[in-house]
Amino acid sequence: MPLSFLFVLGLLLVFPATALAGEIVADRIQRDAYGMIQAEGRVHFVTEDIDIRAETLSFDVESYQAELEQAQVQTQDGHRLRGAYLKRIDLETFEGKEVVYSQCPEDDLAWAIVASEARLDNDAGEFTARHARFEWAGIPVLYTPYWRHALTRRSGFLIPSVSNSTRRGLQLDIPFYWAASPNWDMTFTPRNMSQRGTMLDIEWRHRSQAGDEVLQVQGIQDKATGRQRGRLRADMSWRLSPSLDAALNIDALSDGLYIADYPFYPNDTKIASYLTSNTHVTWRDGSDSVILSSRYQQVLGGASNASTLQVLPRLQTRHFLSMGGGQSIRLEHQTTWFQREVGASGMRLGVRPSWSKSWQMVRGAVATDWSILGQWVGYDTQNFTHRTSSYGVFASSLQLSSAFEKVFANRQWRHEIKPVIRFDVSATQDQSLLPRYDSSLLPLNISNLLQGNRYSGWDRFEQMQRVSILFATSLQHKEDGMVKNLLEAQLGVAWDGLQATVDASIAPAPTRALSNMLAEVVWTPLVSWRLNMGGQYHQPNARWVEAHGSIRWTEAEEYIDLSWRKTDASYSQEAKSVTFSAKMKLGSHWSANTYNQYDVLRAHVLQTQLNVAYHHSCWDFSFGGYKTFQVGSNSLTDIGWRFLLTFDGLGSFGET
Repeated sequence: MPLSFLFVLGLLLVFPATALAGEIVADRIQRDAYGMIQAEGRVHFVTEDIDIRAETLSFDVESYQAELEQAQVQTQDGHRLRGAYLKRIDLETFEGKEVVYSQCPEDDLAWAIVASEARLDNDAGEFTARHARFEWAGIPVLYTPYWRHALTRRSGFLIPSVSNSTRRGLQLDIPFYWAASPNWDMTFTPRNMSQRGTMLDIEWRHRSQAGDEVLQVQGIQDKATGRQRGRLRADMSWRLSPSLDAALNIDALSDGLYIADYPFYPNDTKIASYLTSNTHVTWRDGSDSVILSSRYQQVLGGASNASTLQVLPRLQTRHFLSMGGGQSIRLEHQTTWFQREVGASGMRLGVRPSWSKSWQMVRGAVATDWSILGQWVGYDTQNFTHRTSSYGVFASSLQLSSAFEKVFANRQWRHEIKPVIRFDVSATQDQSLLPRYDSSLLPLNISNLLQGNRYSGWDRFEQMQRVSILFATSLQHKEDGMVKNLLEAQLGVAWDGLQATVDASIAPAPTRALSNMLAEVVWTPLVSWRLNMGGQYHQPNARWVEAHGSIRWTEAEEYIDLSWRKTDASYSQEAKSVTFSAKMKLGSHWSANTYNQYDVLRAHVLQTQLNVAYHHSCWDFSFGGYKTFQVGSNSLTDIGWRFLLTFDGLGSFGET
């Protein structure tokens, strides 16, 4: 047996703390009476937090200090240090000469910091080096006489970002991060835009056992408009007790075109007319609740905000009482104060008690729900003159549903048919002369066919003598214990014998009792394919007044989604749009994704973007271009590009 094999030895070191226990394996190991261990040849030293490989090791059991030659150190959180000579100062600190540092896998060192001297201090959370160069794919990219970066949360400059836009020009961000305390920090970001000037962006973050708070302030002297402009954003939430919570969300602008010029956040690209800020305090106990809330809206597009309705504030209560035997009583209340500079303002008080009972017949084959509802709403309004008004409602509904199913083909296939019929009646007066603050009539669709009153809010309540019918069917297949819905279809229609409206300015009286025919079909022929289509068919005119459809293919992280929607002016606001999005892998590392939204009616691109990305085990790169119709404008578009380069453990360069 070779002599070198006889010296291969495993030695368990028992330290004062169990977590510090480690094992040394080497060709030759010696330990003297003073607690010094000398190891040579294929040395491997392992603890719970660190893995060391070296040619030679000199280790002091008492102080945990060690000297290593031709060594490599890997920490539990992925830091890798390699050098001709390394010294372990204490449990968390290493320093050495001719050092290579990286967080890439050992067999794929895609990026590295090569330095004449370096220090890795896990306890302080930083890596420092002298005469260092950053190498990417083995090519030197950057040299600096001194290098320092944080391994954990620390104050300092973050990697700058750069992007380009037709609305802002070339943009350079240089953020500074301040880790002021373990539970709060701040980021100061000067944004230099060639066409606009320099914007200061300050974001403050705080976290405690009660909740989280984020406050952000932006400000700029816009050289394109010659005005001071800014934005205030806050996102705060607190859990004050198991039953009490509160939240504050603010998004306020200096002007309605601010987002059109500075769309820095994903939600800014959505087509919207208003920007909303709100706050609430909520108490909940089971089904009972009390909510005090407030809402402020800011109109976008540069128009005046004087006629915009504000909710300042609103009190809502809800109480639910189960009486047994399928019976329950619900009492809802809402008091709202509405304010605006131009137009009607005032208070609205509403009370809505209801009783319901559910029972089953024919051994559960038929389910029945009966409800009786009352509603009273009063107004105290100020619009040039002071005026009080009110209305009352009595309504009742009866809904019957059943399910018929058949299981066949060795219990692998199941077909279900579920018809539902609902009767709604109500008695109320004309409401056309009453104030209307925040309510509108929702167009009939599959979702609200069995809803009864289709007015949102409390300002209006329908007069009804209505019969609504919904016919649903589904086909399921079971294989290897998994159930898959292959086909789901719904058909619906409503018949209203009253044909009356409580406010002709909101909903003109229907010309016929029978509603449009509602349809919705979802077909999943294969696991990765899903087809959906539906809409409303107007039989007298023989046309679809509302139609939509989509086809989607999904496989692992890849997908293709194509959807379209058409709305006729006789049904709701006229619209026609097509949306296409996709994400595809272009090999083992590359991928591409795109999102496109096109307004067919106006022949206008709402959003289009294309991004290409490369993913590596320790770094990522993405590049993309975009064209966006700006929120709050009539014709402004923003065209630009952005890229993002991220190195694990070092940070990122570019813009998300």
